[in-house]
Amino acid sequence: MESINTLKGYGKVSDQENQIPSPLPKPSSRKTLIATISIVSFLLIVALTAGAFTRPSHNPPVSSKPLKIVCAVTRYPQTCFDALSSSLNESDPESILELSLRITSEKVSTLSMSFRSIDDMPEEPAVKDCAKLYADAASQLNETLLEIQTEKKKKKGGNWMTEKVVGDVKSWISAAMTDGETCSDGLEEMGTVVGNDIKDEMVTANQMMSVCLAIASQIKKLLLILH
Repeated sequence: MESINTLKGYGKVSDQENQIPSPLPKPSSRKTLIATISIVSFLLIVALTAGAFTRPSHNPPVSSKPLKIVCAVTRYPQTCFDALSSSLNESDPESILELSLRITSEKVSTLSMSFRSIDDMPEEPAVKDCAKLYADAASQLNETLLEIQTEKKKKKGGNWMTEKVVGDVKSWISAAMTDGETCSDGLEEMGTVVGNDIKDEMVTANQMMSVCLAIASQIKKLLLILH
């Protein structure tokens, strides 16, 4: 548009300049210039827009197919997939096991705090026990993660998933699951009724601990399938 305004400025001449009139561009030339500017602007916009949509992503999404295969070996495949799919960065079975342990530990820790935050039944023994039991379960899961990370550093990218490590991982997860079952049994025996929100948290946490155990138990088979 600056070019157009400049051209229009050429049409304003002083009295002195009347003696030597400056030739004005022909109307057809002015229209041609405007049309050219419009076409160039349109093409530039189209090019920029196309570039924005076709620019390759630096972090392409990870395929969900391996996760579905891993979750299929568990008793709760949908719970497994829903919990892990949004956080999946790597699709190998070992990474999926680590991810499942980390997310399960977070859910179990949150559940423990939920039991601690119940204000309307602070003296209920079963509620206090559940808060401690799920805190212990979270600790067991964190120990599992710590052992896996330690073994990975030792092997430096090699095969760290030995029979011993798998056995230890399964033992830690089983101990965490026992804590969850003890909580459920205690609530039932004491006739303690908790809110639906906590019930839902318990179901998810207990199912995810089962998912972790199933993945750990089938890890060798999964490695053969997915590698």
